[in-house]
Amino acid sequence: MRYRVLGALELRDGDQWTSLGPAKWRMLLAVLLCHANRTVPAERLLDELWGEGQAPQSAAKLLQTYVSRLRQSLGDASGGALITDKQGYRAHGYRLVVEAADFDAHRFEQLVEEGRRGLDRDADSPEDAAERLREALVLWRGTPFADVPPTPSVETETTRLGELRLQAVDARIDADLRCGRHADVLGELEALTAEHPYREGLRGRLMLALYRSGRQADALAAYRALHRLLAEDLGVEPIPPLQRLQQRILTADASLLAPPAPRKGERPAAPAARPAARGPRQLPPASQAFTGRHGEVAVIQALLEQSDQNEGSDSGDGDGPGRPVVIAAIDGTGGVGKSTLAIHAAHQLAERFPDGQLYVDLHGTTAGLSPLEPAEVLGRFLRALGVDGSSVPGATDEASAQFRSLVAGRRLLVILDNAASVDQVRPLLPAGPDCAALVTSREMLTTLEGATHLHLGVLPHDQAVALLERIVGVERVRAERAEAEEITRLCGRLPLALRIAGARLAARPAWPLRTLVSKLTDARGRLDELRFGNLAVRTSFEVSYDAFRLGGRSDDADAVRAFRLLSAAPGQDVSLPVASVLLDHPADRTENALERLVDAQLLESPDSVRYHMHDLLRLFASERAEQEESEAETGAALERMMSAYVATAQRAVTLLDPHRPWPRHPVEGTVIPLRDRTEAAAWLKAEAGNLLAAVAHAVTQSDALARLGIRLAQALQWFLYPRAHAQDLQTVNELAIGAARRLGDLESQAWALDHLAGAHWLQHSYEEMRATLESALEIWRAIGHQRGEQRSLCNLADALSELGLFEEAIEVQRRQLALARDTGDLAAEVVGLGNLGRAHRGLGRAEDAVTCFKESLEHARRTGDVHHQGFAMYEIGITYMEQGKFPEGRAHLDEALPVWQRPGTYESWRGHTWSGLFPACMTLQIGPGPH
Repeated sequence: MRYRVLGALELRDGDQWTSLGPAKWRMLLAVLLCHANRTVPAERLLDELWGEGQAPQSAAKLLQTYVSRLRQSLGDASGGALITDKQGYRAHGYRLVVEAADFDAHRFEQLVEEGRRGLDRDADSPEDAAERLREALVLWRGTPFADVPPTPSVETETTRLGELRLQAVDARIDADLRCGRHADVLGELEALTAEHPYREGLRGRLMLALYRSGRQADALAAYRALHRLLAEDLGVEPIPPLQRLQQRILTADASLLAPPAPRKGERPAAPAARPAARGPRQLPPASQAFTGRHGEVAVIQALLEQSDQNEGSDSGDGDGPGRPVVIAAIDGTGGVGKSTLAIHAAHQLAERFPDGQLYVDLHGTTAGLSPLEPAEVLGRFLRALGVDGSSVPGATDEASAQFRSLVAGRRLLVILDNAASVDQVRPLLPAGPDCAALVTSREMLTTLEGATHLHLGVLPHDQAVALLERIVGVERVRAERAEAEEITRLCGRLPLALRIAGARLAARPAWPLRTLVSKLTDARGRLDELRFGNLAVRTSFEVSYDAFRLGGRSDDADAVRAFRLLSAAPGQDVSLPVASVLLDHPADRTENALERLVDAQLLESPDSVRYHMHDLLRLFASERAEQEESEAETGAALERMMSAYVATAQRAVTLLDPHRPWPRHPVEGTVIPLRDRTEAAAWLKAEAGNLLAAVAHAVTQSDALARLGIRLAQALQWFLYPRAHAQDLQTVNELAIGAARRLGDLESQAWALDHLAGAHWLQHSYEEMRATLESALEIWRAIGHQRGEQRSLCNLADALSELGLFEEAIEVQRRQLALARDTGDLAAEVVGLGNLGRAHRGLGRAEDAVTCFKESLEHARRTGDVHHQGFAMYEIGITYMEQGKFPEGRAHLDEALPVWQRPGTYESWRGHTWSGLFPACMTLQIGPGPH
């Protein structure tokens, strides 16, 4: 099956392109194509097709239907192209397998990349590049996804493809200009610059085309128009290359004239031989496996172009002795590919620096080697530039001054790889305005004057897989695509780890990729597997770690201890307050330690209060913790953290719903300050992933930690249930049940069973809910816990009503109400009366139902229970509507609605209130008013 989206969405299975049927089918296929060969979670598809949080209750089943119909349209009954990825028995998401040659958007991107590489690789023979780019642009038939209703993915992809098309047009025009076809592109350039007036690259090409067409005055007018536009709208000047182009046009620079355009079918003539190189060429070979990093390479190119003074532009262009040297400083964690990127970019830019390229590995983070002294490096540079060894000064200051004097007026590129500090780098920088420097380091060299900093992160998913393809082979990777993606995940998308994994596979061509997956899956042995020859991920990390462990600063010990203990913290990240508890240090001391780790690229900080550790670094830190921390200290740190999580979660859910009856077992621990319901909800939302991970981790540890895990699961019930997080609710309570059984804690087991029933209710699994509650009731009665028994009876009555067993529900509910009245538990009566009313309504006893609901409402007002006041008013409204009393029904639903609009209340019930109000509004032909 072939697909095209560069216009209307169309399919081809044979000789004819056809469109897809209903809009939802087109939307589904479009979203899957936007994420081709990647799994799109089912929840994401629901939000894409119906809007975030707007999917109807039947949406999951509808999605399954759409997937089935789409498979039929694709002729894919076996599910080979549209794959269902499952977790257990449930569909987790869907993945559309698409070959690049069968998808016009992917083919377009391939052709554009080939065209760009052609321009970069062979600037004097651009005809092939122009042909590739024209071939790419022919694929466009109009606006991408033109007949698909907008979804977030479609809108994002449309914007991305549109920008890429404009870049492709720009590159094709560049190729045409290099071929001498300025007359052919002039009209197109005038239209494009009118449409995109701020794109300075297009404006420069227009100026060049006008000048080559004998219209010097028009070329200068085009520059003045841009200068005026940028000054008035943005307050900036045109970029330096454009300023230099204006000067060259003013001086009628003969080198701007075009080569003669080739005749049809004729290739451009080869350029005259260049003069022999005058300077050193010290760049190491570029990596043959270099992949991606297009954005980073573009940034470096744009920066270094500032130092590119074209031949003949030596007057009046603003360049001169006062212009600073351009410095691009690349930082990032060990193994992220800083050196590979710098060397790759340097090779692409080498021709811009005809006087030479100097390279040195400064050994700033090389295992077993001390950082090079600046004096030694300067001696190497001076000798490479022709200075006799006997004339090289021994003092760093003198050697640095001689180096700057020697390169002044030259166009030289200096690559300072693997720097240890600013002090090591500063004496090695050239000062000539036409020179440039590329510096790589693990720490960000923040005090390096005049540097533009580029932080390098791990590879995006697609580029990580592409790197594996480069090393292992495209066919081999595509044959086991899922295993390849799992390898990239297990390697944390770290280029060094991927290079090692790829090298191991390349050295063993008989290995299936799944063999390496099985070796990497064992977390404890993963770092052992990620070594090959002289490459090892662990060694790369050890250098940064040892700098702290062996360092002389007073806070080095805090940093290495924080690094070790943070590896024990479950979850994806940790907040500063929680880290302070874990380390048992004040916040300012903790922040200092964490920020030092961030500076050393051993930790990441997406904002000022949260910290994240890369997966492989976490494994390394965990190894160090096992070797250098006592088990008692690690256990105590975890108990402090878990106690803080439990105490703060209990405080948060109490703020959200002070009247909710739940098993309060106060835990002594640091409570992170929360002033009100808004802060409570925000804290729970921000920490939800970490809290769930904490439960899963704690219940498998010591008895003390397992008890804390159970308490945290109990507290999370009152955050997860009102927000209908059914799967998370089921998971934490199943974990709590297992831990409570192991500890012999019957009460906690019963509470967890009762809470698990809530997860079943959210998933409409009423038989499972009934069985779970009957198990809970057995325990409540065995231990004589009347409050727990009342709660489970109420929930059991709910389950029976949902199953249509209303008489049984009434019998069960009356047992609960009798217990509540015997003990004077008015809050329990509120819930029981509501359940009893619903059972009566199920049997058609509307009057009995309204009586129960009104009594429940009266009790809820007496106890101040706002939630159940809303429930009671909602139920009264629904009952009146079923009797045809629409005005009375609407009045009660109007009263219920503000309850669900309060912050922190049951979001899922807001839709129920509106759904109850809607039939009344339709019948009365009136709108729901300003609510």
